[in-house]
Amino acid sequence: MLLLNWTPFVFSRKGFLRDEEGKPYVPSSVIENALKSAAVYYYIKKDKEIENKVKNYLLKKELDPKEVVEKVRELVFNKYPIFENLKIQEKIYLNPERIKEEYIEVFDLKEWIDVKGFKTEIYQDTLEIDIHIDNWEKVKAIAHSYAEGLAHMEMTMLKDHPLVDIFYKPLLTEMKNWEAPLRIGMWTENKFKGNLLFFWRIKEVREKFLKEHKLDIRPRYVLYLPREKQTTGWAELKKEGGAE
Repeated sequence: MLLLNWTPFVFSRKGFLRDEEGKPYVPSSVIENALKSAAVYYYIKKDKEIENKVKNYLLKKELDPKEVVEKVRELVFNKYPIFENLKIQEKIYLNPERIKEEYIEVFDLKEWIDVKGFKTEIYQDTLEIDIHIDNWEKVKAIAHSYAEGLAHMEMTMLKDHPLVDIFYKPLLTEMKNWEAPLRIGMWTENKFKGNLLFFWRIKEVREKFLKEHKLDIRPRYVLYLPREKQTTGWAELKKEGGAE
């Protein structure tokens, strides 16, 4: 398969990993986590039983925020084991010539300010990846539901910021033609990333996390490249040019 990085992606504040020979790479978890986050959003949205199970879990008195993402995934994938046979090559090697260092803003979508930017490595290029995914047509639907939902949420938070017309509206138009849109790598510093995205609209869950844990379940702070006027990590997984 091909991974088309339509905007640059970031792996960490420290840059990309290197093997014993110094070759840059990212682990398979970059793709796996993107797919699983999309599926969590999709199935919670589609299945009322799953929605209620996750909601009841999130409203528990003795909730440990550190365990939330794994527990929510467990609740979803116990019923829908869509990635049971998922196989991705362990190390995804990058073209070192396409890596560059750049200043990244940690951009507050509500206040329109850079709260704690940093300099790190970014990457933008097409990658050929050895992946096996069952139920590809379903995965495509899952990917579109989540990526478009996430882009809409970020755009809504920006209100009348110029980035809405410059970046998000064109992104949403283009994304409709992508095979399987993903949000990969480090694109926010929110610990939940988009795994609780569905619940930002549900007042009681939203208020519980703000009141008890001082956490916003929305990815309010996204990584932004001011020179390119793009947020990071928007990619497309495409079923051609590589192994399945």
